[in-house]
Order: sequence, then structure tokens, then C-alpha cells
Amino acid sequence: MKARLIDPIADPEWLEFVESSPSAEVFHHPRWLELLRDQYGYEVEACCVGNGHGIEAGLPIARIKSRLTGRRLVSLPFSDVCAPATTESAGPAALDALGQALTEETRRTGLGLTVHAPLPSAPEAVVRDRFARHLLPLTADPDEVEQGFAKNQRGAMKKAKRENLETERRTDVAALDAFYALHLKTRQRLGVPTQPKRFIRRFEELFDAGLGFVWLVLDEGEPIGAAVFLSYNGTVTYKYSASDFAKLKKRPNNLLLPEAIRWACETGFDTFDFGRTDLDNEGLRKFKRSWGANEEELSYTHLAEGEPEAATAPASESLPSRAMTTTIQRSPAFVSRLAGEVLYRHFG
Repeated sequence: MKARLIDPIADPEWLEFVESSPSAEVFHHPRWLELLRDQYGYEVEACCVGNGHGIEAGLPIARIKSRLTGRRLVSLPFSDVCAPATTESAGPAALDALGQALTEETRRTGLGLTVHAPLPSAPEAVVRDRFARHLLPLTADPDEVEQGFAKNQRGAMKKAKRENLETERRTDVAALDAFYALHLKTRQRLGVPTQPKRFIRRFEELFDAGLGFVWLVLDEGEPIGAAVFLSYNGTVTYKYSASDFAKLKKRPNNLLLPEAIRWACETGFDTFDFGRTDLDNEGLRKFKRSWGANEEELSYTHLAEGEPEAATAPASESLPSRAMTTTIQRSPAFVSRLAGEVLYRHFG
């Protein structure tokens, strides 16, 4: 097996590999990598192995250079999970070779590598953080999937329908702006920095490539709930959500999610991914399980840097401190937005 580094954004071989890989997810796609590079200035490469007839296994890697959190490699910033992708014909030797290549890359660069997935093919890797991931299997019959919803979710869904709320699935920038307005208010209420608006707006480029959409819930034409979904290779990924806190009694989220799940079933997707959840957030884990999703452990693994002076930041490091949370909650919305503009690129 020969190992090499390629530019996964410019080199068409990476896209060809991703499109042929049954294990590739949206976060492997060149459009997602391009978004991270252009928004946050990360250098992005892909470590690949093959036997001379194309890529058999590969992993995209972003290089982060930060005065706040140090220099390190991450696969992949702002991506809940990014495991090595393989072709259908790849055997254990390909993953073993990729694990060795990744180990050698940390030695060559002197930087630690955090992979947002298990990495058993690299013997020197250690588990740094553990999370929960929730995956809902889909079928062609959405009614069958809905039978797996918890009783309280089915009841809340009926209540939302009685409120005469409307939903829209859209891919335009105006829908992203509607989401962002709710997102900003939600993040401020939670005391969390908000992603830059231009980052969210650039999701339109992903949508133009067929990689996602926005779902809006409207109350007399006014957005009161919204979510951004990414979609690729049979999976719909629940990426971001926001809602009007004053309208939560109308249950907008309890209408949005089943509508999105129903659409995914009818469109031919086979998995609905609710994303990563902290293990100690039992409330959110219970909420995701209540839609019939299967909970599994998601481990983030780390390969140590080759030189001691190469700084790293823990993958689980919380972006906002307690003081920052309080400040954001008590300040105008622009403070949350400014904090996100300044900090997010350092904590990818």
C-alpha cells in the first residue's frame, strides 16, 4: 500500500473516491472541506492509501494554527464524526496502512492529530473523548418509522398540527437568513457564541450541490422554528436547529423533525443522523432516543504529536466559559455574534 497526501478540494481523484465509497459521509465531501478552508483559513489535505489503482482508504485533515489553542491537526473541524472512508473492495490492509500513514504524518509535522471517530487501525492512538451518536434507520414507509416515535412525541406532533403551523423545505439564502435570525436568538439565550453569518450563508453552496436544505416552521408566515440539514450518501444529518423561545408551546420542533423524517423516507434515504451529544446531557439523549433513534458511543481518538512543543487543544474543550456564558446571556445579540467571529476558528 502506498500512502500520499492530496488536495481533496482541487484533486478530482478525491471526489471520485468519495462518490464510490459506501462509508463516505457529507463531511468527506470536497464542498464541505472547501467551506472550512475558505471560512476559517484551514489548510486541508487528505491522507490516502492505495495499491496503485486509485484510493482505497482516506481521511481529510485540517491544520489549525492558533495562538489560543495551539497548532494541531483535526479530522475534522465542525464535523460531528469523520471516520476513515474506504472503497467497497478495501480490506483490513488498507485501514492498517492508513493508520500507519496517519501516525507517520504526526511524526513528520510534529503535531497531534484528533480524529472525530474511532481509529483502531492506529495502535498508538488513544481515546480522548466519548460522546453519544443517535442514528434512526429509515424505510420507504414513513408511517412505519413514526410507529417508533415515543408516545409523547406523537402527542406533541398532533398538538403542533392543531396550531395550524406550516412547514417549508428550502435551499435559498433567504431561508438561511431566516434560520440565522432564530439561531442568533437561541445561542444568545443559551450563552453560546454564534457562528459567523457568512459561514451559515455559504451553506447555500452545499445546497446547490444537493448536499442539504433548510426546514422552516411558520406561524402565520413568521418563522418560529428552523433547522439546517446536510444530506449525502443515504444519510440526512441534523446539523443545526433554532426556535423562537416565546413560541415553544406551539411545538414547532415537534412538527419540524417528523416532517423532515417523512421527507427523508419518501426521498429514499436510509438513515437519519441526529448528530453528536455529550454523554452527560441525558435530557438531549432522551429527546433523540424518543424519535426511535439508536444510541451508540462515538469515540474521538488522538495521535500524539512528534515534538513536545506542538500544542494541542482537547477536542471536548468547551468554547464558552461560565463567565462568557453569563456575559452573552446578559448582553445584546451582537455580543454572541462577535464572540463567534473571534473564537470559532480557534476551537474547530
